[in-house]
Amino acid sequence: MRIADILYFSPDYKFSHLKWDDKKTLIDAFKDRVKGFYLEPAKKLNEDKNGFATGVLCVTTIDFLARIATTETDKVEKRILEWLKANIEEFREADPDAPRQTLANRLYDEFRNGLVHEGRIKNAGQFSYDFQELVEVGDGIMVVNPDRLLNAINSSFERYIDQIERKEFVFHQFRCALMRDFQKDVEYANR
Repeated sequence: MRIADILYFSPDYKFSHLKWDDKKTLIDAFKDRVKGFYLEPAKKLNEDKNGFATGVLCVTTIDFLARIATTETDKVEKRILEWLKANIEEFREADPDAPRQTLANRLYDEFRNGLVHEGRIKNAGQFSYDFQELVEVGDGIMVVNPDRLLNAINSSFERYIDQIERKEFVFHQFRCALMRDFQKDVEYANR
């Protein structure tokens, strides 16, 4: 985000203040980015029962967290599937309409790809607050509860923060991912 001549990594952290060897600041800035750009706006939309908009931010959050938290850098599908299966139990289940794949595969194709690339959910998939479970499949249609999805993502995010704070090798991978994706932004902000 750019405000005047200042480039911001998150609502409260400027790119010019990021130092790759400052563990606390990197983690705090990352928390601020995920909460300020993704989770808090999604929460506000969710409170107003804007399920579609909440869902769009949820799949974007999944995309971003998967990019930072997984070691897969080249294949978007592989890293998102890896992240979903590792972090949200419901998506490990087999797809009743295609038992050779999981519900993660279906979410990736119908929801993530549909929303990110086409601005729609494919194959009549839906977001709905009327279903109690996070994900339900019936009559060949996948329905995702955006409130439950947001809560699951938030819980996964908190677990990830705990890991990068406590485990040095996880922090190292996290730092390398940030450097890979944001090094140019930091250099630009510091010129």
